[in-house]
Formats: sequence, C-alpha cells, structure tokens
Amino acid sequence: MKSDGIADDSAVLQQAINTVQEKTNQGILFIPTGRYRLTKTIYIWPGIRLIGFGKTRPAFVLAANTPGFQQGPAYMVFFAGARPHANDPPPDANPGTFYSAISNIDFEIQSGNPGAVGIRAHYAQHCFLAHMDFHIGSGLAGIHDGGNVAQDVHFYGGQYGIWTRKPSPGWQFTLIDATFEDQREAAIREHEAGLTLIRPQFKNVPTAISIDPQYSEELWIKDGRMENVSGPAVIISNENNPRTEINMENVTCRRVPTFATYRESGKSISGPAETYSVQTFSHGLQYQDIGSEPAIRDIYETTIFKRAPKSRNV
Repeated sequence: MKSDGIADDSAVLQQAINTVQEKTNQGILFIPTGRYRLTKTIYIWPGIRLIGFGKTRPAFVLAANTPGFQQGPAYMVFFAGARPHANDPPPDANPGTFYSAISNIDFEIQSGNPGAVGIRAHYAQHCFLAHMDFHIGSGLAGIHDGGNVAQDVHFYGGQYGIWTRKPSPGWQFTLIDATFEDQREAAIREHEAGLTLIRPQFKNVPTAISIDPQYSEELWIKDGRMENVSGPAVIISNENNPRTEINMENVTCRRVPTFATYRESGKSISGPAETYSVQTFSHGLQYQDIGSEPAIRDIYETTIFKRAPKSRNV
C-alpha cells in the first residue's frame, strides 16, 4: 500500500483483510501510520480486527468527489456478517457477528461526498470501535447503524455524527467518552438504539439527540456536557408510550436554551439560565409509591451556575 493519501489503496487493503480470513478465519490486521485513500467500500469479515499503530494514527481517506459516494448511505467500511461466495453481495453484520473491531484508525471524508458514511457496524457482542476521530465534513455520518460499544470516538461535521437504530441483537448501544461538534442536523439521530452514553460532549450543534418520529427509546446519559446547542438538545418521540424511558444524570449545559421537546404534544422544557446543570431528568412510566398506579411523569431538577465548570478533556 502506498499510504500517501493519493494512490488508491482500496484493493490492497481488501486483499490483506481477505488473506487474514483465508489463512486463519479470524485475526488482527495491523495498519501502520499513513493516509490510505479509499475509492470503494472495504468489507471486514467476522472476527477480524483492524488496529492502527505508529508515531501518528493512520487515517482512511475518502478523496473529494469520489464516484459512488454522492447518494447515501454509501460506506467507506462495512462490517459484514459473512464472506460471500462468488459474486454475491456481502450480507450485513447480524446477531451472530462477534469479535469484529476497528481501533486507533481515523476517518476523513473530503468535500463532494454528501452520501458518505465512515462505518456501518450493525454487529453484535464482543465487537467495538475505539480511539477514532471522524472528520465527516459535508458527508452524511461517521457511523450508521452502530452496535455494542464505541469508546473514545470523536465526530466533527457531517449531517449526523451517528445515525443509528436498534442494534442487531436488540441490546443497547453504549458510547463512552464520545464527543460531537458542528453537525448540521443532529449529533445523533436514532430510534430504539437503547443508547447508553457515559461522559458524552456535544458542542455547536442544533440538536444533541433526535429520536425519530413514532419511535420509543430507552436512553440514559451520565455525566454529559452540552454547549451551544441552538435547538432542543433532546427531541423525544412517542412520549406517552410506556416503553419510552429517558433518563439523564449530571448533564452540564451552557447556552442550551431548550433542554428537551416532545414531538407529539409540542411541549418544551427550557433551561433555567445560560449555564446550568441537569442533576436529574426523567421521562417515563413511574411509580410514586409501592402499590400506586403507574403514570408517565417528568422529573427535571437543575442547578444554576454563574460560570460553567471546566470541561473534562476526553
């Protein structure tokens, strides 16, 4: 591979992945420092992990105006559920797709690729993405249909940072130490993803999390930070469904005038000041006491700050 960001490395990279699968069926492909230009989708077969190494983190690059990436979602990397025979298309990852992963490799989508997505990762347990920056620019998203866990991942630009739905096993999608900045529509667009976010940060976005219309969600956020969120930070759908459970603890907000809105009723929950902390936000079916009738209620407890606490570096 040339790894200079100019020559097309797609075929050599795919052949390296294929060789691992052919020799051992599963294993690790180490990617050294460099910029690897992709011109077509790279398929990762089950049980194979790509891990970057070197003085600087390697990057997969989609050059400006790459054919095939104008309509989306069009993927730079696609986690497959099996290696197909002959000319059959690779099947999507599924509840039986284990141990696949990418770690320590960045993604860069250059201009003129509005349908481009960094990764499709609709896999199951023991799979992960870790230690990655997604420079999405005018592209569509960094991750589409994620699953299991992603840690130390950072999203810059794009229509969305993450656009996802129910993971293939129906379990939660956990994000740890993820940051989002400058998305055009929402940092995360999702439904039924069972999102669990630990220490997320959202900055300069119209919306942090948008739940698709008519879908319930079980969302939990712990120790988050939101800054310069111009629209509602969280858009909640299917608000009267008992399967809708939205819970947050310790979310620091600065210039977040509307913390949450509900699609059906149009009700909004406003921030009490320019800088505040949401100690507890809960929307869903709740019991006031043992033996009492359950009812869908909101709990919204905040503390006002004169200045925002220092941001924790992720």
